[in-house]
Amino acid sequence: MTDVANIDLPYVEKNRSRHGTMRYYLRIDGARICRLPDDIQSEQFSMEYWRARKTAQPVLERADTPKLLSFIVKPNTFRWLCMEYMRSNAFTTLDKTTQDRRRNIMEAMWLEPLSEKDGRLFADMPVTKMDVGNLEVLRDRKKEVPFAADERLKVLRQIFDTKKDGKPIVPNIARMVDPFRAYSDGHHTITPDEIGQFIDHHGQKSKAVLALSLLMFTGFRVSDLAVIGPQHRRGDILKLRLFKNRNRTPVDIEIAIHPILEAVMALHPVTGLTYVRTEFDKAFTMKGLGNRVSAWFSQAGLPHCTAHSVRKGLATDQAHNEATDNMLEAMFGWKDGKTSKIYTRNADRARLARQAVSKINWDGMGTKLLDSKDGTEG
Repeated sequence: MTDVANIDLPYVEKNRSRHGTMRYYLRIDGARICRLPDDIQSEQFSMEYWRARKTAQPVLERADTPKLLSFIVKPNTFRWLCMEYMRSNAFTTLDKTTQDRRRNIMEAMWLEPLSEKDGRLFADMPVTKMDVGNLEVLRDRKKEVPFAADERLKVLRQIFDTKKDGKPIVPNIARMVDPFRAYSDGHHTITPDEIGQFIDHHGQKSKAVLALSLLMFTGFRVSDLAVIGPQHRRGDILKLRLFKNRNRTPVDIEIAIHPILEAVMALHPVTGLTYVRTEFDKAFTMKGLGNRVSAWFSQAGLPHCTAHSVRKGLATDQAHNEATDNMLEAMFGWKDGKTSKIYTRNADRARLARQAVSKINWDGMGTKLLDSKDGTEG
């Protein structure tokens, strides 16, 4: 089977794990039927896919039957509250891509039944009747993909936080629901050894290493890496309005160009308004560059690494070299001080622990432990 044939198969859900591994599932009518082999290009994948499709034929036939969703939005229902949220300033000031993603999440929840025994849709459920248990049901239907479950919960919290005439429409019961990743460290933090492995694989003069270097010495997200170019340079400074939250709480940053980054950039002629460009000398789209960065890491044997791994690695490196909270906040555009303290607190703890070891004395017991004159071998 060819790569293209398998990639274009319908009902295949692609989901990247937190470690960068791509996983595939047969998904019909909003529900996962089964997991498929990891190698989408293999003959085994194709065989397992068609075997699962044949087994799931009754589900497939039911999925083709249109679901009944009233064209009339009933007042004070869950769908009505979602519509109120989508008209609110909190939603309309979001980026278009974020709006589309949240709208898709809401529309998916509207079409879900209340339970296996109750086929009524969440869309028409009165918001005054919804409780924490209902929201946990919506969350838990994504439990196999914790990131998606928490994204759904995040959207629910925004929906139930909607105000009308300055007052909450309903109590925000979504804040009483715990996320799956409450104790997760999130993205992997890249290490110097992994950076070395990436450089060795792609070569110092490669486009991949240019992109990595920009990430390493600026802390940019992919959304900023996709647009940064010569027009943002002022001498030895890069000046940029960060893409994230640019419409709500814009952050303008100035980052000095590190000498090592300067040297790497000098290896690559500037041919357009972005430093990292496609093989056809065109600017990457944000999604396209994100996919390309993921591919570069996978090619280097580092599928668990992402652009955000480099961002975390940079903050960790700076904190261990005694960068202050204020320094990190200026560098990364953080505003609340909470994020920078994650890195400086960990670095301070490590430094204090090393200092504490130097204070161990035990009243000269070390001499006794190391004196072998009267000791015996065990």
